[in-house]
Amino acid sequence: MIASVSDFRDLARDPNHRRRFEKMLYLAAQRGDADLVAERLSWGIDPNCASLRGRTPLIANVRGPCPSVRVVRELLAAGADLTQPDETGACALDYARRKLARLQGRPDRAARTAPSLDENAQLQLGPEEQAELDRLRRECGGQDRDYLHTWWHERLRAARRLFNDRGQVERIVELLEGWEG
Repeated sequence: MIASVSDFRDLARDPNHRRRFEKMLYLAAQRGDADLVAERLSWGIDPNCASLRGRTPLIANVRGPCPSVRVVRELLAAGADLTQPDETGACALDYARRKLARLQGRPDRAARTAPSLDENAQLQLGPEEQAELDRLRRECGGQDRDYLHTWWHERLRAARRLFNDRGQVERIVELLEGWEG
């Protein structure tokens, strides 16, 4: 059983578990979740770890559907190498510039959030998710309210992510171009 953050740090450095933890960092970066990226980095995960295709968390973020300046800053502050190429020879700045060019070629439109948010930015669960939440409420009863609160908070946070926000990508390109590290 894992009891503390130091246990996570130990596991993250253990060669038998390291790749799993690197994948956790990679996925958090790809989703644009700066809080999770910071947490994973605090466990001692290498910000320059790479997927089988050579893609680093930095590349995953700028290529992903939710690029985030906060994620890029977290990774760079932790020592991410913005010049590290993937198997195609492209680095994070190359991908960011490509994405920006693609977004600039489209008509202006507001950044898109998940369809599970209503016009007031409130979470609207689909039938399957509502059934799962109802099941959790029944099973937990009055206990584990913290778990249910955390589940709801995380689901809402995920729904509020912005997808391919041109402003974020512009700021990422500026940050990467000006990074002195």
